Amino acid sequence: MKLSIESVGGVASRVRLGNHEMIFDQPATPPGGEDRGPSPLDVMAATVGACAHYFAAAYLNARKVSVEGLRVEVEAEKVREPQPRFGRLAIRVVLPAAVPEQYRVQIERAVRNCPAYGTLLHPPEVELTFEQKAHAPAA
Repeated sequence: MKLSIESVGGVASRVRLGNHEMIFDQPATPPGGEDRGPSPLDVMAATVGACAHYFAAAYLNARKVSVEGLRVEVEAEKVREPQPRFGRLAIRVVLPAAVPEQYRVQIERAVRNCPAYGTLLHPPEVELTFEQKAHAPAA
């Protein structure tokens, strides 16, 4: 997977991923923020919740159990030390009433197999590089 992020004014960015496009920004309170979209860190919390939802829904769909009422709630606490990040994520999966009790353990196992959840538990190797465009020659 490869994606591209570019500036769209202020501190906002546009992410292009395949046929999809998303706008990220900061609230209007930080300098440059215009609240045109969620912050990247908030989307990270949403990603974990959406991944958990997908794995729970896929499990239920495979067993022909309705996903009506399936909900995932995420509470995220931000901290600043040792650097700005999430200090805590609480993920709550709310199962529909129609889900048989014996499926709960398997649904939890399925959700724990979500790649976003796994990435948080076992962080990837991260490589950061910089390059700068060369100035165009003066005419």
